[in-house]
Amino acid sequence: MNKVKTAFVAFFPVIPNNMGSSTVVNSRFKYWPSGKKLFQLSHIKKINNNKIKTIFLKKESPILKIILLPKLILEIFFYLKNSKKKIIIIEGASWVFYSFIVFITLKLILSKTKIVYISHSIESEIRKKYSNRFIYLVTFLLERLLLKNVDLVTSVSKQEKRKIKKLHNINSILYPNSVTIDRKVRKKLIHNEYIYYSGSYLYKPNKYAIDYLNQKIMPILLKEFPKLKLVITGGGFNLNYPWLINKDIVSKENLYNIIYHSLCLCVPLKFGSGTRIKIIEALCLGTPVISTRKGIEGIKIKKKNPPFIFDKEKEIIKTIKFIIKNKRKIKIKSLSMKKYYLAEFSMKNVTERFLKKNLNYFFKYMKWKKRIKS
Repeated sequence: MNKVKTAFVAFFPVIPNNMGSSTVVNSRFKYWPSGKKLFQLSHIKKINNNKIKTIFLKKESPILKIILLPKLILEIFFYLKNSKKKIIIIEGASWVFYSFIVFITLKLILSKTKIVYISHSIESEIRKKYSNRFIYLVTFLLERLLLKNVDLVTSVSKQEKRKIKKLHNINSILYPNSVTIDRKVRKKLIHNEYIYYSGSYLYKPNKYAIDYLNQKIMPILLKEFPKLKLVITGGGFNLNYPWLINKDIVSKENLYNIIYHSLCLCVPLKFGSGTRIKIIEALCLGTPVISTRKGIEGIKIKKKNPPFIFDKEKEIIKTIKFIIKNKRKIKIKSLSMKKYYLAEFSMKNVTERFLKKNLNYFFKYMKWKKRIKS
């Protein structure tokens, strides 16, 4: 019988690692103490081994996810049932309905289990902006019930922590979004000069940003820089523009190559919640970043320019032109701050601090002290 087991639960593909949320979960899982298994709902690839259990979907569908939740719950139950001490970590980067059903069911059948809800964002805020009123109200109610009844709630930034307190009167624990960049940047995959954006077009804030770049930013830039390209990754986009290079979903190695060799990451987000992994990765790779205040919200910045933070369209265009004309100078400045951001957003460091600070809430930390390094 294992003394301590942790089940990570994700309602989206974590492996293969192809988006911001999966990057965070992969990194967190890697540095969590041993005695752990990841349970994922995935329509991409069926991966099953000692560390991963995939409940496979024929296609990405909320209905299919709901139908397969009992199977997911049973797999988690059988993994944890003989463990003396049990932890369930629910990665909250999907509709809160899934999280709530998993929480309430497993709490009933594994009553002594400690359940942590990892808040990637405040989902009710996103639903309020982009969904109908019924979906928003259901999401808000389930989010409140979940946050008030799990054993621990985390938030990705001080801003999110304040919002959770204001909306739901819950005191969350900081567990910032962080990454693990252990791949060397090598080949240049795209030989044109380009600006870059990452994110699935199926997610409404990303849809707005990609449309904004194609319809408002690029047509103006091309008048002065006719060979400039816009590169996007993340999938879901099926329109064509003469300046657009759509790489769809790429491997993490190729993604980092694309980010590193870009003129800049441009994030013209007007709405969103949580912190943007795309920005954290760019900062850690030494790539210049241009973002709205909303886009970079919650990310601790050492100093500005770079990253450049604006809201007005004219300022964004002016800054991109400045970067193009001074690309070597700006790149050197960005690279000079790379070491700071790698340390600040290291999932290894962040997870060890989180465990040392909060593990006594569950079990005595000394029992895991040696295992944290595993």
